[in-house]
Amino acid sequence: MGGEEDVKVQQPNKFVQGFRDFCRFLYNPDDRTVFGRGGASWAKISVFYLIFYSCLAGFFAVNMQVLMMTIDENVPTIAGRSNKPTVAINQKDLYTMDFKDDDVWNAYKEAINAVKDEYDNVNTTRDDAFSWSDISGDCNDPTWSSKQEKRGCFYVGLNRIYNLNPMANRTGRLIIDCAYDIGIAGDGDVDSGIAEFTVVEDPATTQDLSKYYPWTSVMESGLQPLVAIRVVINEAKNNERNDDSDSDDYQFGTFLKCELKTKDGDNEAVGFEDAQFARFTIIYPSKTSTKK
Repeated sequence: MGGEEDVKVQQPNKFVQGFRDFCRFLYNPDDRTVFGRGGASWAKISVFYLIFYSCLAGFFAVNMQVLMMTIDENVPTIAGRSNKPTVAINQKDLYTMDFKDDDVWNAYKEAINAVKDEYDNVNTTRDDAFSWSDISGDCNDPTWSSKQEKRGCFYVGLNRIYNLNPMANRTGRLIIDCAYDIGIAGDGDVDSGIAEFTVVEDPATTQDLSKYYPWTSVMESGLQPLVAIRVVINEAKNNERNDDSDSDDYQFGTFLKCELKTKDGDNEAVGFEDAQFARFTIIYPSKTSTKK
């Protein structure tokens, strides 16, 4: 029989061929290239990028140095979350004085010691900067606050705002004054007088924080001055309160609202419209009288 036989050409596997081409691209033994470049080409491009990135790094370094020369290290770029004068203390556990809960009380005592350590070890160039020794009376001693003796102290000052001068356009004394408050829920005891408190120094007569302002930095001005609030539970009045529940889960107490004000002579103290107050919580202890 005559005729032409069909010749079948075997096609290579495309995946195998692709892998071979990739390996040849990584290194071609025929012309000794890596990634398609020879030794001379790699040397040239390496030198180029070395010079390019060196110049780029130098450019950013010069810009950063120029920027740093325009920044005063004693002037904060961010003054805080708020530029409004805020009565506060930087220890969250110092906002509650709980005479029923041991854990809360222990956290409160640790917060007092933390604040004392901060003020005892402040690094400042100001000779008359406020220190813990400037707190007079019982509140100067952290051990005076005692759950068993049913007494304690709150400490409060102002937030840090660069160049803050609350006395601008005002005369008289700068004070922090406190009063009983019903609290957010409106259930605070403001009438019984169970928690007897005293602001030290007395804002009506002697307290004056104005000499510590304007405030610029901890290094130049020291830490913010503190005002202590001395609290003593009147046990007789506490035993006479007429609420029915005295379990450990039942919390009955009062709140103290402390505000920044100025007082000029015998005139009534004037608050700051844009200032924010601090609210402290006092949880009364359990009654000690014997029920008949």
